[in-house]
Parts: sequence; structure tokens; C-alpha cells
Amino acid sequence: MNTFSNNIKVLILGFFILFQSVNLFSQTKFSPFVNNLGQLNYSSLDNWYSRKLKESVLLSGNTIELYGVGKINEKADFFDLKLKDSTSPWGTSNVYAKMVLDVGNTRVIPEKREKGYCCRLETKIRKDNIAGFKVDVLLAGTLFVGEMIEPVHGMKDPIKNVSQGIPFTGMPKAVKFDYKYNAGKTRVKATTDVTTVAGYDKAEFAIILQKRWEDADGNVFATRIGGARQFYTGTQPQWVNGAIYPVTYGDVTHLPQYDAKTMGLIPSVGEVYVKNSKGKMVPLVETGWGKSGEAPTHMILYFTSSYQGVEYIGSTESIFWVDNIELVY
Repeated sequence: MNTFSNNIKVLILGFFILFQSVNLFSQTKFSPFVNNLGQLNYSSLDNWYSRKLKESVLLSGNTIELYGVGKINEKADFFDLKLKDSTSPWGTSNVYAKMVLDVGNTRVIPEKREKGYCCRLETKIRKDNIAGFKVDVLLAGTLFVGEMIEPVHGMKDPIKNVSQGIPFTGMPKAVKFDYKYNAGKTRVKATTDVTTVAGYDKAEFAIILQKRWEDADGNVFATRIGGARQFYTGTQPQWVNGAIYPVTYGDVTHLPQYDAKTMGLIPSVGEVYVKNSKGKMVPLVETGWGKSGEAPTHMILYFTSSYQGVEYIGSTESIFWVDNIELVY
């Protein structure tokens, strides 16, 4: 009888502790883009919407599907994005460009997988012939958290059109997701014409946790709190399910695997842009490494089929599939 009574007490205590921990966790305000369990909204990648763009007749004249992750009201059209679910953190390189003509680019595509969907990121060259002028532009598929500033008005410095990152205060131990990939061998650079570039292509995943602040002039700075980065070469034709990439916190320059080129701070050369409190796009500069135990204010997270895609460099063979993204606590 005493054993039974003790077991009941232990069980009740266990439920109480579980309830308290879940309740405490649910009250943590990570971001409007993150649910009560600290997961990014729509991170299963099963919810997609499509914006429809009618391209200029001097181009394809076709209706282009610009896919995004999240939900959208059925009554919304391309020019009424206020009806889009504002809790989706996800942006893509599927963009609307207006460079005299209306142009649509789709390199991020929902692909059926089992009972739901996964995300297919692909690198391709778009070929156009405008009034006798041939234009070849290489575009990589990128899924990221943040905002694409549209319409895009030119090909110069495309990174200036991407506001990188979302508010985020969690401290995950790792990022987990399913993936497969084919990283192409022959790389090219294509803007107006096509030239060969040495080296193999790489797909890429990265997470960067930052503590950001803004000065009186609207400049944005950050310290690096934690991060992880992975490149993928060759071919992985079968799904790798539940791959885990640990997040390393603090100053990583003392680690034996430290590589300044791939793990270093974001310099002040315009590699990353963000929208400041005034709604202006400004370069983000990382000034140093965060202190031990310091919490972030923002998260940068992205997956891309070609690691130098923003420079219009990649392989048209490169495809990166991603699914079931999860933050591990």
C-alpha cells in the first residue's frame, strides 16, 4: 500500500513539473513568427501559397507562379499581399521584378513528399530575348527567414533587396531537418552572358543568432551570439531524415575548426542588409562576439541551392531539397 501511495505521489509530482515547464515555456515570447514551443511557424513546409504574375508579352507572356511558405486568403491577389498570413517568417528568392518589364522568377518550389510537401531549391539560368538582345541570368533557389523587398528594380547588388532575419530570443541547441541534394560540378556566372567559373558548386545551410541594436542615425549593428553553417557537395540522392547541426555559442575563434572565411563575423562591406526602424534598408555590421549566456534578439536562417547565388554564380545542375525544419532545445 505504501508503494502504491508513493507511486501516485511521484506520478502527480511528475505531471505538476511537466505542466509547470510547458506553461513556463509557452509564456516565452520568442517572436510573432514563432509558436509557443519555440518553433518557426510553418516549418514543416506543408503550407504553401502562390502569387500569380502575368509577365510582359515581350518576355514569356505567361502567368508565373511565385510560391511562398505560409497561408494566404483565397481572395488575395498579387497586389493585395495584406491578406497574406503575417505570422509566416519565410521569404524566398521567388521574386517580382519590374525593370521596365514585369518579370517573375521561381526557383523555390513545393514538391509533394509522402502526405505533405517539401521545399525544392534549384539553380537555373533564365534566358530571354528582348528586341534582339539575349539576356542570360543565373538564379539560385533560397529559402530564408526575413523579407524580400519587392518589386526588384535591378540586378545590381541583389542582397540589398533581402532583409535578413527575424526577431528571436530563443537559444536552441541545434537545428534539425531532412534533406537531399545534387550539387553540380560545372559552375558558371550568368548576368548578361555566361562564363565558366572554377570549382564545384555547393548547397548551403546557415543559422546565425545575433543581438542587434540601432543607433540614432538608423544604422544597425549586432554581436554574434551563436551559429552553425554547413556546405553540401556531390550528391545525396536519398533523403537524410532528422539531420542535426549543433549551434555553437560565444567566441568560436579559438576552436580548432575555426575558419574566418566561413565562420567569421559579418564585415562592414554590405554582405547582409536589414530593414531598420525607419523602414530603410541598411547594411548590418557585426561588431564582435556575444558574451557567454547572452540571449539573442534576432535569427538569420537560410537554405540555398548555390552558395554564391547572390553573385549569379552556380551550377544549373544544383538542387537542394529541405523538409521538416526543427529547432532543438
